[in-house]
Amino acid sequence: MANDGQRYEVLLDKYRQLIEESFFKTDNWGMPDLPNMLVLARPVSDYRQLTGDALGTLELMLTVVETGTRFTDQYGDIDEPFYEGLELMLDDFRDLLLANPHLYEAGDLSLRLPRLAQAAGWMGWGYGDYVTEQVSKIMHHFGDV
Repeated sequence: MANDGQRYEVLLDKYRQLIEESFFKTDNWGMPDLPNMLVLARPVSDYRQLTGDALGTLELMLTVVETGTRFTDQYGDIDEPFYEGLELMLDDFRDLLLANPHLYEAGDLSLRLPRLAQAAGWMGWGYGDYVTEQVSKIMHHFGDV
């Protein structure tokens, strides 16, 4: 089993890097390409299918939302479909977490979620409000208010 854990960690690192690279891929002029949310969701679903590791899947889902928020902070407002994709990923994250409540502490979420809400709070298209509301509901559910 320890071998599986090590293998999962290597895969997790690989998929985290794929997510980061997908967000911050640049064109020939050094400008970032608009991230494709379907491409960004692929590492999450691939990891989940390969491993069945719920904690790692939560990690990758949250990485997508955190990185998308950081991308917006760095490059400015994007478009509504971009934020809708991030919101759907956050919904999937919430649903998986609520189905596996024992992973809340294991994922260090009581620290990461408030940072996400703070970072996203000012963002447009209703995204900041949505993230803040969802994080608040999740934390309230776990008594972390």
